[in-house]
Amino acid sequence: MSDKSHAEYRKRRVKRLKRMIVGGIIILISLPLASSIWLVCKLHSKENELAEITAQYMAQMQIMDEMQQRFDEENAATEQKYEDLLKRISEQSAEESVDTETQEETWDGIRRVYLTFDDGPSIYTDQILEILDEYNVKATFFVTGEEAETNPERYKAIVDHGHSIGMHSYTHKYSEVYKNKESFIKDYTKIRDYLTQTVGVTPTIYRFPGGSSNTVSATDMDELCEYITDEGVRYFDWNISSGDATRYALSPDRITANCLNSLENYHTAVILLHDTGTKYTTVQALPSIIEGIIEMDDTQILPITDDTVAVQHRKSKEIE
Repeated sequence: MSDKSHAEYRKRRVKRLKRMIVGGIIILISLPLASSIWLVCKLHSKENELAEITAQYMAQMQIMDEMQQRFDEENAATEQKYEDLLKRISEQSAEESVDTETQEETWDGIRRVYLTFDDGPSIYTDQILEILDEYNVKATFFVTGEEAETNPERYKAIVDHGHSIGMHSYTHKYSEVYKNKESFIKDYTKIRDYLTQTVGVTPTIYRFPGGSSNTVSATDMDELCEYITDEGVRYFDWNISSGDATRYALSPDRITANCLNSLENYHTAVILLHDTGTKYTTVQALPSIIEGIIEMDDTQILPITDDTVAVQHRKSKEIE
């Protein structure tokens, strides 16, 4: 190769290298630039998505605020209706219930209060028993067969702690208990025999599911009341309701107020409470209820016994 050819070759080579270097530089510059442009576009897209999501969130929050406002308004209205209902029930109970004023010729000046717990035992029974023990108070438990298979010891604990135990049906299913008289007798016999075998005591008190004045029974309640009475068993209703049977849990303060507000109207007061796995606010209210009763003059808290004056919405023939 001549010197001239060699020089031209080197010259072309240098030009290629320069083009390659310039091209590399352009590529190095273009890639970040392209990436930056892509990121800016992506960011802009995300900002739009975020703005849309934010708008949707704010719309949902507005809907939630409106729903909460309506709920609060409806809850306030329901609370007022509930208070009115309790007042009517209390007035009706005062008229229909049989207590000391109609049973005794003279009143000895002592108000007798009976705390009664329906539908148990439950996961809260032990806690209720501890509270009652703390205040040295005895109560009455109208139990069902709900815990018969899994926790028979809970029934025995009630009796071992010195409380009265009564029957509240085995199934507590209205459609079964009140289907007909035969179905009622079958259910009654099952809970009676179970308690006799489990706690060693044959119960002599009964509370009808829904009370003796319930309107859901497909069987004449007078006929069932007569059957229970003929069995040598006394049935008890209530003249004060705690209100804890509602679907939504009441606050402990509300339950306490429901139990104490009308207590002075009765010489014999039977308070309806519930012992189920959904009634924790009842457990929370129990100390305040007991303390409120204890603070009243000439007032005792007692368990229901064979000597207790029967409070009944529907009178049995034994007291007519």
